[in-house]
Amino acid sequence: MSTVIKGAGYIALVCLLFFGIVRLALGEEPGADPPEPTLAKPEDSPVQYKINSYTAPEQAGGAKVPARNVPEGMKLMAENESLQLFASNDAQSVMIKNKATGYVWSSVPDETTIAQARLNEEWGAAVRSPFLVEYFDESAMQNRGSYRSLGAATQRIQPLPDGFSATYALENIGVTFAMEVKLEADSLVVRLPDQAIVEKGAGRLSSIQPFPFLGAVRKNERPGYIFIPDGSGALIRFQQNHPQYDQAFEGRVYGLDMAVESVKDRFTLPEQPIMMPVFGFVHGVKQNGFIGIIEDGKYNARISAYPSGVNTDFYWASPKFMLRYPYFQPTSKSMGGFNTYQKERNRDDRQVRYMFLSGKDADYVGMAKAYRGYLEEQGVLAPKRKSEGDIPLKVEMLGAEKTPGLIGNRVVKMTSFEEAESIIDRLQSDGIRNISAVFQGWNSGGVNGNNPDKFPVSKDLGGKQKLMRLKEDLEQKGVSLYLYNDYTNAFGSNDHFNPKVDGLRTAGNRVMSDIYYLWFDAESSADLTVYFMNPTAAGRIAAKDVRQFADMGIDALALDKTGWILYSDFNPKDGMSRAEAADEYQKLSRTLREQTDKLAYYKPFDYMWRYADQMYEMPLYSSQYMFATDTVPFLQTVLHGYRDYFAPNVNYNANPQEYMLRMIEYGAYPSYYVMNEPSWKLKDTLSNHLFTSYFEDWRADIKTTYEKVNSALKQVQNAAIEERNVLDWGVVEVVYSNGVKIIVNYRQKDMQVRGRTVPPMGFVTVGGE
Repeated sequence: MSTVIKGAGYIALVCLLFFGIVRLALGEEPGADPPEPTLAKPEDSPVQYKINSYTAPEQAGGAKVPARNVPEGMKLMAENESLQLFASNDAQSVMIKNKATGYVWSSVPDETTIAQARLNEEWGAAVRSPFLVEYFDESAMQNRGSYRSLGAATQRIQPLPDGFSATYALENIGVTFAMEVKLEADSLVVRLPDQAIVEKGAGRLSSIQPFPFLGAVRKNERPGYIFIPDGSGALIRFQQNHPQYDQAFEGRVYGLDMAVESVKDRFTLPEQPIMMPVFGFVHGVKQNGFIGIIEDGKYNARISAYPSGVNTDFYWASPKFMLRYPYFQPTSKSMGGFNTYQKERNRDDRQVRYMFLSGKDADYVGMAKAYRGYLEEQGVLAPKRKSEGDIPLKVEMLGAEKTPGLIGNRVVKMTSFEEAESIIDRLQSDGIRNISAVFQGWNSGGVNGNNPDKFPVSKDLGGKQKLMRLKEDLEQKGVSLYLYNDYTNAFGSNDHFNPKVDGLRTAGNRVMSDIYYLWFDAESSADLTVYFMNPTAAGRIAAKDVRQFADMGIDALALDKTGWILYSDFNPKDGMSRAEAADEYQKLSRTLREQTDKLAYYKPFDYMWRYADQMYEMPLYSSQYMFATDTVPFLQTVLHGYRDYFAPNVNYNANPQEYMLRMIEYGAYPSYYVMNEPSWKLKDTLSNHLFTSYFEDWRADIKTTYEKVNSALKQVQNAAIEERNVLDWGVVEVVYSNGVKIIVNYRQKDMQVRGRTVPPMGFVTVGGE
């Protein structure tokens, strides 16, 4: 986190220097309007849209994918109206037959395909195995193995209602565990009960992957792809010819746990978050597919997806349940120490549900709709209240920041409460009526002040009375005022927080901390030590804060980090697992909801969605790993019509025109980060990465972008995404549940679509008013 801010500061400095030099070279005075640029008209080519930040068109009219036969040696273990479940005599493999289509899914590729793959002994055993495991040996070395490589035996197979339970003994490491396999409606459910794990030998389990090769495909022997929940969503298409990849996808569900994991290179670009515990397979688009949903054990799970070319010729994917993590145990302040691992495993039952899809639902859109329906059944999502009129615009404003002075810190005022109202007034005079205003740095000391001590309200901005007046005035204008809050980070010790008592601890029993650096100077007096609050302590602080908010009439809060950071606590007196931490954050949210009307979260993980009225900084791209072939709006398909979600700030995107089209295509509302004072005043603060936020510089752009996005999305605010059709490279049609279709053209020329002309770098709306 600190390095990201520092890296952003470097980028900001380079940009400011570059633009300053250019303006001086052109003889421009500061604040002067730039001349109109003269640009050559770009040539149109589909090549630039054949990259993995877009989605490829599907091949029309593909042949029907043939179904495998169920061998005679497979025994029927369970059957319902939708599915049949078969297993081998020793439960080393299973097959699931879709009775409506006749298609058969197998956990092991057929022997002919395995022979063609020319696997070595290790991977030949792995491909045929009902599980893959990692374990620590007596020397704390981490190893991996499978059924055959670990000398396993199936101790017993017991019938269950709608399935069976198999107990496996891994003789070589002295471990036994059980897998329960059963049918539920249109799903296969695989469960690993924690109480059935027995570790009496030298081995200690690190991870288990059940049925890792379910749905695996060698090269492109079957058309289709793997879906991974990377950012907005990504596909790994099956290909005959591909580069030799040196790594697979290992997505940490709900992100990194810094209490026990570490980032090797913190100067690399950050990966997109894994906000949902899902993955999927398609065998023939619009023919056969499934979505895997990790239900239990998801807080300590990963999603592994291997493209052909990494170890084997197979494309395969599975959940990876983490039972223990390795970590470094320091023994001195000079960071001497040794590598070890968690002695106590994570005490979770582990379960994954495979929902089988067919026909028009057998693609990534169908997977998203299935997950949306699943979350509805779980009570996490419900169609949002009907929105009338224009779409919302999120305007985030910075009040104050602090900078080092000769004697202590001084406050840098960027936007007072009165100036914030003036910004909203000017936007409304520009015709933008529906605004969600987020005020950051409203507290004493500014945005990087004394958190979690938020009060009193900053006098430099006008004080408590002016803040209350701002809220009342905006409310009369139909604008919601959200106060920015953070119940994860603490900036040093203060009245409400003691790092040694209330701070999270690592597996090595160190109080977790990070450092925010100012510019290049790692020794600067402006550097800020940041601690991580134990979620229980955070909930206690939130309960006190919410009473003060209620006294002020504040009824809307925007929570950063609390929805997208999830760490364990290894405090020896009162530790906390990631699952327990997630539960505490949900309790905190319920506490806030009791006293507020609206809660917004920044890029929240899906277990927090039930509490969020609005979602900010939702990713519109994937991480664009080399092995990923497409970026898709899976996340947006799940959410549209159920939650208002906003794109990351437009004024920090390098290509605003294309970004506007991406918002329209993905159904995301626009956001801007602005302030009343010019951004250069932040150059000696920890907010120096905010290098282009002066409101007057962006006012015209806000109006233009909002009007275009509003004209496209205002008719579909309450509708769900039902279809997404890539009609050509860079040309996409999105179909909503109310019948409205939006066609987006990223190309540099007119495109003819269904009898309509879609202008270059433009869109058309079909249907509706």
